[in-house]
Amino acid sequence: MCYVLYYCRTLFNFIKWLIITPFCCFARQFTRSRLVCLIKILSVYMVTLIVLFIICQKLPYSYFYRLYDSSGINFARIRILNDQRRFKARKVLSELNPNETRRMYLENAKSDHLKYAIGVVTVARKNFISEVGELKYLTQVMTQLHDVIAKCGATNDVFPFICNVDLKPEDFDEALHLAQYFPNITKLYSPTYQQGIQRTGKTEMEKQDYVFCLESALQYNPDYVILIEDDAYPKDNFLEVLEHLIETKLETNIRRGERTLNTVRWGWVKLMIPYSLTKYHRNWFFFCQWVALALLLSGIVWLAYCFYIECCSSTQESPANIIKTYARSFCVLLFTFIYFLLIIWIIGRAYYVQVRSFSPYLHALEPGTSCCTPALLFPSSEVPSIVKYLGSIKCSRHFPLDFALDNYRIDNKIKQYLVSPNIFSHIGFYSSLRQSYNTNEAEFV
Repeated sequence: MCYVLYYCRTLFNFIKWLIITPFCCFARQFTRSRLVCLIKILSVYMVTLIVLFIICQKLPYSYFYRLYDSSGINFARIRILNDQRRFKARKVLSELNPNETRRMYLENAKSDHLKYAIGVVTVARKNFISEVGELKYLTQVMTQLHDVIAKCGATNDVFPFICNVDLKPEDFDEALHLAQYFPNITKLYSPTYQQGIQRTGKTEMEKQDYVFCLESALQYNPDYVILIEDDAYPKDNFLEVLEHLIETKLETNIRRGERTLNTVRWGWVKLMIPYSLTKYHRNWFFFCQWVALALLLSGIVWLAYCFYIECCSSTQESPANIIKTYARSFCVLLFTFIYFLLIIWIIGRAYYVQVRSFSPYLHALEPGTSCCTPALLFPSSEVPSIVKYLGSIKCSRHFPLDFALDNYRIDNKIKQYLVSPNIFSHIGFYSSLRQSYNTNEAEFV
């Protein structure tokens, strides 16, 4: 019994030394003013969280989106946006002369100084969904491409074409209708190939279709090949952004105030990536952006605080007061840094990069990620080796096209880039590959 009491007393003394004694010392030094300051800081944090919770419920890429209202997919909003684009596409087509438009682009294909060959990879998909209405993705994309090219005055430098890789191209009514206005390249399948489709697999078919469209674009000898999927909708300034980035980042660089040729080998530039896949924890570069932005904002607050203290302080202060002032300013920097880290994380990266979309000259090239191929820009010099590599490997469900391209990049030690913010948007609510809804509603609203 004595041993039990002895061990209990020893354990109590250890806990007292480890926890209670430091807490009592801290409590004796913790003045009323510091307690009030801590309560104020916590109050600011709580009020901010409540305000963000209210605001971010309608921001699709924020962490609070649909946390309160999880009623399901907003079909009404998706339908409104799709109808607006279809109405615009119908209006553009009504103003075009089919023969003249098609002849103009075919003449561009014969040019010796063609800059861009833009292939739109397409297959027939379910073209009507009761919840959304008529889709017409290919029509929306092709008319938007033409509209942007015409407004930029680049009709002589660009060759857009439909790359129809459907298994039954003669039954693809939408592509056949648009072939009256735009050049159309059709992939023909042998009967034996159609019989072996199930053995080939959808992912391998997607890769083979991609290779076909790359080779088709390359035959027109452009400087650059752009391949986009039929649900990648170009933004109004995408050509202007590309011209700026190619001129100032890809073809040439500015070093020590002088423009020099860029000798870095690069494979492609991704013109869009789903913003749901660009959260701060998904990539080291995105993480650095998160920390840097928080440091910038907290640094501004800290400088303002230091200026305020400098204005309010007396001409001569004791060393003890100087130390307290520095300690207090450090606490301000620390708490504001954590505060902005929290705000930036909750709101989401997608909304901060959109600040740069106000001007084409604010767009930037960032290190690319391994995901996704909805819209890519290739230098023509790199296309033959990419085609050769893709022809030598087989894609599968666990090794899709984007992973294959990333392997090619690693093996050849070349760079890939990502345009930020996106200059294409994803409108494909219905996936032609999976033949089902894309449940990530944030990409469409």
